[in-house]
Amino acid sequence: MSLNDIPVHTERLVTGNLRPVQHEIYHGLSALITDGTHGMIDLHGLPFSSQEYAALDAFLGEGEVDITLNVLGKTRLRESGYSGVWRVEHFDDNGKRIGYFIEIGHVPEILRSQCDDIKEGLAAMGAVLAMQGDANENANT
Repeated sequence: MSLNDIPVHTERLVTGNLRPVQHEIYHGLSALITDGTHGMIDLHGLPFSSQEYAALDAFLGEGEVDITLNVLGKTRLRESGYSGVWRVEHFDDNGKRIGYFIEIGHVPEILRSQCDDIKEGLAAMGAVLAMQGDANENANT
């Protein structure tokens, strides 16, 4: 008898979390429509098998947007086939996925400008406009 003669059966792992996650996405999308609530599900925080990840991917489908950000590591943002449902994956320098979220919203939060950044932008723009105004006044005198 050789090793090839020994029957090998792969065990199908199912945690039972796929269907609740699908329903959480559905209710999150409903909340977005009714009151504008942004939702997020941390898939890395849940027991989830590779088969369930594949089934969730098939359930969500692919949308029109697929963006990669290179800020403090690589982040991939993919719109699902359901508008308002996004996959957000964070990777380390070796390409290993270290975070996986489902976001329900108009855009993923990582793309939204932070209030402090907006304030800095406003101050910088004001300084540029003031310098341009001074330059224009000096040119006219």
